[in-house]
Amino acid sequence: MRPPLPTPHPFTGLDLATLLEQRAQATPDKPFLIWCPAEGPSRTWTYAGFAEKAARIAGGLAARGVRAGDRVLVQLENGPEVLLMLFACARLGAVHVSVNPAAAGPELTWFAELSGAVAAITEPKFAANFQAHCPALRWVAVVGEASFRDLSAEPLPLREPDPTASVLVMFTSGTTSRPKGVLWTHANTLWGGRLGAMHQALRADDVYQIFLPLFHVVGLSWSFLPALWAGNTVVLQPRFSASRYWPAAVEHGSTVGSQVI
Repeated sequence: MRPPLPTPHPFTGLDLATLLEQRAQATPDKPFLIWCPAEGPSRTWTYAGFAEKAARIAGGLAARGVRAGDRVLVQLENGPEVLLMLFACARLGAVHVSVNPAAAGPELTWFAELSGAVAAITEPKFAANFQAHCPALRWVAVVGEASFRDLSAEPLPLREPDPTASVLVMFTSGTTSRPKGVLWTHANTLWGGRLGAMHQALRADDVYQIFLPLFHVVGLSWSFLPALWAGNTVVLQPRFSASRYWPAAVEHGSTVGSQVI
């Protein structure tokens, strides 16, 4: 009896960073991310511009000693930096550990110790919590300050794609006990994007508007990743706002949105 043939992996030759790079090469000037903050004008990154920025942050992480397999704690509210960190970690081979922005100091200790994080990215209003509750971290970079700006370095080349490698940790809500860390491979993220795009019948010309938190599975896996898989433009908002949602949708021509009822 012949031995069974090896089963090919559905994402052989692809990972999350490579997917972004493919989109950047195919449609470099297409708007990828439109950030609509609570105040002030919107800001747009093309696919090529966003991919280059993520590659530069990956280079900065490597220069600060982050290696493939290392975990990086990310506690940020919705914003471009959340996604830049995800793709920078993916390019480097590090693991993006996504933390609820509402997590209090002692919870950060739990997240950091459970994940074995070596560093953290946060924003000014959360920085003191890391200093007080996560002393084992090698360093903390703060968005809007020099510590985060200094992460931009020479672009890091793409690694050989490995869809089975770890790329993300998301935490459960912790309603009955401490939150559980769920480890995602690159293939998990790609499958979420592929399946979500298919279920939602996304087309390349769709504009996907997202206000749901990106640390949560619905905002990331059901909304953002399918948009990336389909080659959409993403309109990102900090949170839901009855006064800002529809003006942003009309201004940017949104065709798809995610809601939680």
